Amino acid sequence: MKKICFVLTVSTGINYGSIFAAPLIKNHDDLKDYFLKDYDVSINYIKDKDKVDYLVVPKPSPPFENENNLPIIEIPAVLFMKRDYEKIKFYIDDYFSKNS
Repeated sequence: MKKICFVLTVSTGINYGSIFAAPLIKNHDDLKDYFLKDYDVSINYIKDKDKVDYLVVPKPSPPFENENNLPIIEIPAVLFMKRDYEKIKFYIDDYFSKNS
């Protein structure tokens, strides 16, 4: 099973913060639950960056260091804000169909 990590929290140099300015997007358990049937999913890049194979990154996002040079799947950030998991899944599946 492909191991993906949604990069939703990044280092700001002093501490860690959400990539979203809007405070309404804090809990990502529903996102993780949606994708668990198809992928091995992490929503904690800081903790799991050495355990995953692909990064799913909202675009645009603040710069972050991809320390392990993992492949990045870019998804329009608005889909995360709308919680449109079906379209997010479409982008991920499309990436894998083209890069397998």
